[in-house]
Amino acid sequence: MRKDDDKGTVLHEQVSQRINKEDVKYQTRAFKEEFIRNILDEQLREVCLQPFMHDEDNVDTFKFIDFLMSKGIQLYNDIRFKYFLDKIVWHARCGKYDPFNDHIRETIPKAEFSEIILETPIIQTILNGQLIVDDFEVFRSEFNEAFDECKSECSGEITTYIPGLSLYDNNKWAASLCTVDGQVHNVGDFEDLFTIQSTTKPIFYGIASDIVGADVIHQHVGKEPSGFGFNKIQVGHGDLPHNPLINTGAITISSLLLPDKPMSERFSYIMEKYTALAQGSTRNVTFNNSVYLSEKHNGHRNYAIGYYLKDKGCLTAETNLTDTLELYFQLCSIETDVSAMSVIAGALANGGRNVFTGEQIISEEVVQNMLTLMFSCGMYDYSGEWAFEIGLPAKSGVSGVIMVVIPNIGGIAMWSPLLDRYGNSVRGVKFTKELVKRYTTLRKQNIMHPFSNRSCLLSTVREQQGFNRGIVSAILNPVARSYHTASHHGYTARSYHSYHGNCDIKTAGGGLMRSAFKQLKRFVK
Repeated sequence: MRKDDDKGTVLHEQVSQRINKEDVKYQTRAFKEEFIRNILDEQLREVCLQPFMHDEDNVDTFKFIDFLMSKGIQLYNDIRFKYFLDKIVWHARCGKYDPFNDHIRETIPKAEFSEIILETPIIQTILNGQLIVDDFEVFRSEFNEAFDECKSECSGEITTYIPGLSLYDNNKWAASLCTVDGQVHNVGDFEDLFTIQSTTKPIFYGIASDIVGADVIHQHVGKEPSGFGFNKIQVGHGDLPHNPLINTGAITISSLLLPDKPMSERFSYIMEKYTALAQGSTRNVTFNNSVYLSEKHNGHRNYAIGYYLKDKGCLTAETNLTDTLELYFQLCSIETDVSAMSVIAGALANGGRNVFTGEQIISEEVVQNMLTLMFSCGMYDYSGEWAFEIGLPAKSGVSGVIMVVIPNIGGIAMWSPLLDRYGNSVRGVKFTKELVKRYTTLRKQNIMHPFSNRSCLLSTVREQQGFNRGIVSAILNPVARSYHTASHHGYTARSYHSYHGNCDIKTAGGGLMRSAFKQLKRFVK
């Protein structure tokens, strides 16, 4: 008999003993399912902690921390790990982690560590092997390779029509990823600040839609690609701006954002939303007054658009045009870095919910509308080709930023000031194409997926089906599925082959779960 089959027999006996001891044979199905879940959770902790044991009774804390970091977890910045840190650190200052004076406990008793895990749901997700990017080190390597390949791309020009943007260094290049599980990776000049420019447009469209309703918004703004430049002085059918992601549409929506409130309150409300969306990143969302003044003093075309919209009746009679344009200029002058921008994109990939705090910032229904518009209109006159070749919702800005949303997986932000003839970052476009080549499954995560339908980001050769079937559902379904599902919940030592490998799951404990499943299925019947 194989070693893992031996283990499976032992687990079978343990489960049988527990069933008889607890006298639950004749309880309800729901009770039995919960009972099974508790047994398997205990086994999960036992099996999953083995690689981190210092000795028979104690967990090596540093091994476990290294494991978390290898999964893309920014441990000391992630609010979800506050309880975990509180328990593993001897604090020099009460209530706050101090990396210079606090001392991490080198070992923790296994029983205590199991209790810490029970109080930290994200750790359970990690140990269950349920992260969106489970083999994060392989993905990080691929991400870095694609990034490096784009470094040498020096075509394009820095924008000059806004003087405040012409000062950027054309050698700057940065990219960041934030998954819906809060896995983060930053590369390049990711701490450098830039103004978000037109990438603000889908965000404040979403904020406005939540305030007044999407139906009201689209009484004033259309939903169609324009086929014209983003600052074209023209409206579409019915004398409506074509969509919210060009200047005519964005200025119109600015007029609908809390128009009865003072300007300070209007801007503060929107900044609070941005801060909530970006919470969990290492950088706060700020405001660049110099760029704002540059936009305001040189925005002659936008002033012309404002009067044109007024003439066409797109703006209500009560609209204060000066306030509307100033708010628009302010929203384009919000400043951040790619790390925070990827967290914002990650929140959109998560249905409008911040991936670290769990707060619902923008409603799911509105986010669906946002992503639909980003898919069809987000990349200026390149939008159609982007949708055809890359197939992901995105929005670019003339500062050189591109924000890409991969529904149910995560968000990517890139920044490089060199722009192509459409106004998109040359390196950013090339980088996204390269990622999609390496991970073709990205294109399948389109805007039609409901936000609850999570799927693991794997390589092109790893087409995954049924990844999210739970442990209990595996028990209740035919045997063939049980082993497959168990292997994805941490009971087996799994290794995903990289992009160049074969789709094989190597197990150290397949038999461990198979025989247990047989007993459990009989028990539930």
